[in-house]
Amino acid sequence: MEPLNRARLGVLAVIVGAVAWGVSLTAVNSGASPMAVPWTVAAIAVGVGLVALWLGWGVRQYRRGKNPGLSGLRAARTAVFAQACAYTGTILAGAFAGYGLAIALEWSHAPRREVAISALIAALGGLAMVVAALIAEHWCKDDSSSEEGKQAPQTTP
Repeated sequence: MEPLNRARLGVLAVIVGAVAWGVSLTAVNSGASPMAVPWTVAAIAVGVGLVALWLGWGVRQYRRGKNPGLSGLRAARTAVFAQACAYTGTILAGAFAGYGLAIALEWSHAPRREVAISALIAALGGLAMVVAALIAEHWCKDDSSSEEGKQAPQTTP
């Protein structure tokens, strides 16, 4: 399994944010009324990030020899879950940041300011999910699979 690439996550967030910004700006300029993002979006994103950390902590303890009952399959599933959380959180953060920034252009209008703040809070929830997933994925990585550890095995003739 290939480890997460932070640059790829950053590019994904920028692309999704730009698309969300453009779509939101077009919709608002054509007369659509922006809707506030529920606070539960940020709460659920943070909750899923905490689940990824909890599962990753179990794998970390297993790798240190403190949790011998953990199966390798569960460790692999935890790593995949952490990567899925990182991509999902990146998409959430980018989309809600783009939406919030498009609405924030009319900051002086109080109802739109509240919508922009709710969207930016949801973006922070997505960012928290990404950070938690990156930490959990790091705990699941095998140190022997690093680049310097990938030398060809020595054979004797």
